[in-house]
Amino acid sequence: MTQLIWDAEYGRNELDHHWTTSRLADEFFLCLCLNKKYYEQAKNLMFKIPLTEQFPKREEEGLPFVIDFKDLSPKVQDEFTQYCTLYNKKQVTVFLKQIVIRLFQNLDFAYAHMSVMKKLCVELRQ
Repeated sequence: MTQLIWDAEYGRNELDHHWTTSRLADEFFLCLCLNKKYYEQAKNLMFKIPLTEQFPKREEEGLPFVIDFKDLSPKVQDEFTQYCTLYNKKQVTVFLKQIVIRLFQNLDFAYAHMSVMKKLCVELRQ
């Protein structure tokens, strides 16, 4: 995996400061963008998520977008782990959905907001 410039400095300084939620979201998104499999996954899921309100009734029943935790940089992994300890499960789920929806927006902005946004289910695998 490509080592990002700011990751090379991670661990040098014991007083390394924590990221804001916005920076964590940007860095997380960048890690996904650097791995082509996530864009391929978004392309495959994009038009499988229907525009109608009938399916699914709940987001948990939808087709999951799967993220492998190991594909994230070490700093993003650490910061995300800390983020998960500070916020509840629903807030973490919304955070992940906001990151993943950016991939869909890059493919088709209008479709992402008409269909995908409401029905997206994100799964993080360890």
